[in-house]
Amino acid sequence: MAGTRTALALLGHDGLDSGPRPVPVVAPRRSSSSRLRVVAVALRTRPTTRLAVPGPPLPPAPAPEPVLLPSPPVAAGAAAVLLEAGVPPADLRRAAGMCPELLSVPAEAIEAALRFLTEEAGVPAPDLPRVLRRRPRLLVSPVAARLRPTLYFLRALGVPDLHRRADLLSFSVEGKLLPRIEFLESLGLPPRAARSMARRFPALFAYAVDGNMRPKAEYLLGAMARRADELVDFPEYFSYALATRIVPRHEACAASGVGKLPLPAMLRPGDAKFRATLASCVGSMLPRRRSPLWHATWVDDDDATAAAKETMV
Repeated sequence: MAGTRTALALLGHDGLDSGPRPVPVVAPRRSSSSRLRVVAVALRTRPTTRLAVPGPPLPPAPAPEPVLLPSPPVAAGAAAVLLEAGVPPADLRRAAGMCPELLSVPAEAIEAALRFLTEEAGVPAPDLPRVLRRRPRLLVSPVAARLRPTLYFLRALGVPDLHRRADLLSFSVEGKLLPRIEFLESLGLPPRAARSMARRFPALFAYAVDGNMRPKAEYLLGAMARRADELVDFPEYFSYALATRIVPRHEACAASGVGKLPLPAMLRPGDAKFRATLASCVGSMLPRRRSPLWHATWVDDDDATAAAKETMV
């Protein structure tokens, strides 16, 4: 009995004869509605962070007005020589802006270039202002190292009327002329055909290879599925704009079901004449190139052709 009491004492029981034990106080449970009211009060009293509402966009800052700087003046000695050659005073500043080397070139170099143009290249003296306005770099190109070798190269190539194409004389033979001929040969054209194209259409020398000739040749051989030898008869193909002339004309022919029009027939006519002739070719055969109908149908006036050509690069 004593052992039992000891065990009960260790367990927290004093025995059966112990006094009344205190009744534990249990907190009353809140109903679900009471808990919801507490949560609602907490949400109302909780500080909230308001998002900033963006206001109307600010007007863009006005663009700064372009500052028009006057063209630099030509050196006094060079200006005197050019004025004596008949160059208008208004063209002197324009020439200096296009060719800054005129600011420091000696008058003797200007005189040597003018003598070369008139005596060796055959440019008439009254035409000098027009030639120099178009290509003032002729005045600063050394005669022995640049102008004379280019003149001999173009003569050997057989380019006619060089006095009318004097702007080509400032081009380097190794850096400008030969790379254009070599590019035409890289298309698979024979060297003789490439030289013939350059001789008949010397403006090819003024076109950039990567920026002009290469993308147009790739479109001709790729999207148009044509042969490179078509360029031999029509080197003017490179003078037409790719995005605004060549591609739209080719896509119009493909949409109409017309076969491969010859390049002159596709590119030379103006827009109105091209649409009319394209409609007449649907379901019919094209005239032969030797036929009188060829020129009557496809050769357009010079104004429309010149308007379609892009400027030289």
